Amino acid sequence: MTILIGQNSGRSIVLLKQIASSGEGTVWKTNAPGLLAKLYHDCTPERVAKLKTMVAHPPPDPMPDRQHVSLAWPQDSLMDRQGQVLGFVMPEIGESVKLSTIYNPKLRSRKAPRFNWYYLHTAAFNIASTLDAIHSQGYVVGDIKPQNILVNSQALTSIIDTDSFQIKDPDSDHIFRCLVGSEGFTPVELLGKDLGTVDQTNIHDRFRLAVIIYLLLFGDQPFKGKWIGRGDSPQPTELIQKGYWPYAPQSLIRPGPHTILLSVVHPQLQACFHQCFSQGHSQPHLRPTARQWMFALKQAIATLQTCNLEANHHFSQSYGHCYWCDRKARLGVDIFSPNPVIAKPRSRRPAVQDAASRQKHPASARLKHRSTTNYQQRIHQLKAMAVPPQGSSRALFPRGGRSRSDGLNSRTLP
Repeated sequence: MTILIGQNSGRSIVLLKQIASSGEGTVWKTNAPGLLAKLYHDCTPERVAKLKTMVAHPPPDPMPDRQHVSLAWPQDSLMDRQGQVLGFVMPEIGESVKLSTIYNPKLRSRKAPRFNWYYLHTAAFNIASTLDAIHSQGYVVGDIKPQNILVNSQALTSIIDTDSFQIKDPDSDHIFRCLVGSEGFTPVELLGKDLGTVDQTNIHDRFRLAVIIYLLLFGDQPFKGKWIGRGDSPQPTELIQKGYWPYAPQSLIRPGPHTILLSVVHPQLQACFHQCFSQGHSQPHLRPTARQWMFALKQAIATLQTCNLEANHHFSQSYGHCYWCDRKARLGVDIFSPNPVIAKPRSRRPAVQDAASRQKHPASARLKHRSTTNYQQRIHQLKAMAVPPQGSSRALFPRGGRSRSDGLNSRTLP
């Protein structure tokens, strides 16, 4: 049993169980309720100093009136008995899923079929609100990507891996840079740069935020579509470099047959996307701030209307009618169907086995039986989740959750 000590609190923290591991370090359950520990493989003096700054200067809580963790922010450094800092403790995020689970239509249909367009707008608003709080402190997220954002059944969001943020010490003005980035989320002016030598600003985060919001509302990357140029379509990084998205002037990609059209979102959101991906390509300072996205999303949420034919369909009043019903009629696909899609367990052997076969492969038979039983239990569970009538509210995931209004009211809207 490993016992560490909080550098500021002097509290003993017992490591109970390792729950994650990466090239950077390990994450542990602890004896402290609601707290996890992250231990670095190599806790350098730079990391120790950065942790000290983060613990002393957390950003403002974007959700002060709710019992929700928006940021898995370091709360205290952890030392061994010799006083060497090994890592830190951070709040544990409650039941939630990765952002890709809700924006990807296939994953959403299996794991959160009621997470409709209303909830996706709300999740986008909550992410923008959290980034606004981070930027108000002079910090930069840097490595914004779906894997680092979690969302729960109320569309409340949490950002993890916060120790990778770019942090500026307000006392010394020293900048602890963000050393990592992700393909598809790096703005054109940083492509090919060594991030370890770059002092980033919130202007760079604005591009990343816009990509995240686009993923939520459209279910796919913005720099993607039908290539109309010569040869094969370039890689996503090259498309970003050239500023090619389906709605840019002189772009060589156009909306594909399955592309959700930009016109379906509120005009304010359309303007923000153009401002970021078109004008902001050559003039990055024109990209909308997190606060501007909050304002546009607030307006969009206020004008969302429920479809008369399908209560899980929501559309912008500015569009005039239910786009999702039109899309279903045209493509035969309803990406907001409230009916869950569950993949059946696959068996490598015939469904019926004779006694000799069962004796020969007893473990396989038990595994198959357990898989079939789990599948049947899951189907029963999902069927019991009756589709809510229009105007009512239910949880989005199989367990927990509150009313639809809770997701929106999780923020003090600007």
